Amino acid sequence: MEKEENFQCPHCCVKLPFIYVVKIKNDHEFDCPHCGGTIVPEKTKSFLWGYVLGFLAFVVPAQITLYLYDDIVLTFVVSTMCSLTVIFLISVYIYSNTRLTKSL
Repeated sequence: MEKEENFQCPHCCVKLPFIYVVKIKNDHEFDCPHCGGTIVPEKTKSFLWGYVLGFLAFVVPAQITLYLYDDIVLTFVVSTMCSLTVIFLISVYIYSNTRLTKSL
């Protein structure tokens, strides 16, 4: 029995590029870059959560760092790194756990 790959086109069985994570949203159709078939993700979390949590991961460390060190450059660097880390981790989670189906 073959294991079904996540984030793979159901038409041509080619794994989609990582950048397609930002297109993932419930009931959102998009085309496969290889075969042109229309794909819909099964129930998934929208990447909007990545933006929201990334924003919070920027603001909270910024407030704490600014309060403790009173250095705007350090605050911006720390907050940016926290934000990018959270967005990347959410992207990897969505990429590894999303199954795609053919559009009806």
